[in-house]
Amino acid sequence: MMAAPRYTGAWAPEPRPVESPPRRRSPARKTDKAARRKAALRRRSFISLVLVPIALMVGSVYLHTVSADVNERTANLEERIAAAEAERESLVVRVAELSGSGRVGAMAEGDLHMRDPGARNFTVYEGNAEDGTTSGTQRQAEGIR
Repeated sequence: MMAAPRYTGAWAPEPRPVESPPRRRSPARKTDKAARRKAALRRRSFISLVLVPIALMVGSVYLHTVSADVNERTANLEERIAAAEAERESLVVRVAELSGSGRVGAMAEGDLHMRDPGARNFTVYEGNAEDGTTSGTQRQAEGIR
């Protein structure tokens, strides 16, 4: 195989330096600036007239939704508090009913069929009694044998 010959000289044009035109401000550039300013003004007015009110409306809807949720939760808690207070009051009444001194005796006689044995069925033995006496003489004076 043979390598392709290299051509130099007449075939290859000489590179020329690229000259840039001098920079001048042309009247077209001034109108370009005015067009950019108008476009910026249109963007700002669009944002201020359309996007800002939309954002405010969305924010308002969100706040009303959150407020409604908080109000609903508050109403639920107030209902629960009222129910708990009513239950507490009924329990206070029930405690007062069950705390009566005659209630235990009445329950024992009625529900459990118990009876009062009376003093004649007790026997007191000699020794230390609950009140610290050593004989049953004081007890016999009370009617207990």
